[in-house]
Amino acid sequence: MNTAYDVKKKIESLEIQHPRFADLYEALNDRIQDALKGDAARIEWVVGPSRVGKSMLINTLSRSYPETRVSGKRHVPVLTVPISPNISPKLLPASVLLGLGLPVPPRSITSGVLGDRIRDQLRLAHTRVVIFEEASHLVEPGARVAPRAAGDWFKSLADDLNMTLILFGVPRLARLFEANEQLRLRASTRKEFRPYDMRDRTDQQCFASCVGAYANLFKNSGWSIDVAFKDLILHCYLLSGGVIGVVSRFMQELASQMRRKRERVITLEDCRGAVRNVEGVNHPKFSAFYEEEVSAAALHSVHAHVLEMNGMGLPKHEKVGSAT
Repeated sequence: MNTAYDVKKKIESLEIQHPRFADLYEALNDRIQDALKGDAARIEWVVGPSRVGKSMLINTLSRSYPETRVSGKRHVPVLTVPISPNISPKLLPASVLLGLGLPVPPRSITSGVLGDRIRDQLRLAHTRVVIFEEASHLVEPGARVAPRAAGDWFKSLADDLNMTLILFGVPRLARLFEANEQLRLRASTRKEFRPYDMRDRTDQQCFASCVGAYANLFKNSGWSIDVAFKDLILHCYLLSGGVIGVVSRFMQELASQMRRKRERVITLEDCRGAVRNVEGVNHPKFSAFYEEEVSAAALHSVHAHVLEMNGMGLPKHEKVGSAT
């Protein structure tokens, strides 16, 4: 086994923070701080395409407020609760117990008793903030919980315990708030975690820095990528439309394909082989690592394609930088 596997593991663990990441972290961290001081409950929601960095943001917030023990008692100030696809009406509230590491109660338990148990356990854990991961599963086609009922449950949880809730998901999460005016009126306006936009000069530089960080992991392990850095950036953008998680997946696949080869330079053909095993943007007109030249129009087109697929509008920029 050569060093390529080590490169793959390093790529998997590498956290590269989008410029928007710091803004969102600061805003949400302020809300958490307010909640820990006993301020009025808030309902926040963050949307963005899959693999844009939402999970990394959740993990960073959670790590900032780890579980502790005070005088032998458990303190979970910030609790993260994943919401699974096709979750049932009873498992939605029970997911809070799972998040606390507690057993799911028997099916025979009534919703009222279950609600009381959840509230008691949150009080015992001194939980002031609950982060719901993948909350948009509640509004997917075929969801088993009616959006209005789900909204009522979130509203009740926040009101009864004066607890701040932070919901994460893809942009269809908006349907949850559209279906329940009381939840909507209690919530802040939506926060968006957007992919890198090549029309923005800062995003250009940060995206290039991300690609460079991955390329350096290869180079430092004896696997230089024999593609001009400028072209590597542009083709990674064609593949991802600015969603850095897709670039990470491509780089992992590239390393994986090298693990049984002798150490050498990585060629354009190697990149093409890796792309064939990666689910990218799939723009109908542009293919990463196959286009002879990548124009600014192509970059903008794939970015717009990502936003359109995710129900996000294209933002307006007062200052537009060059494409490279």
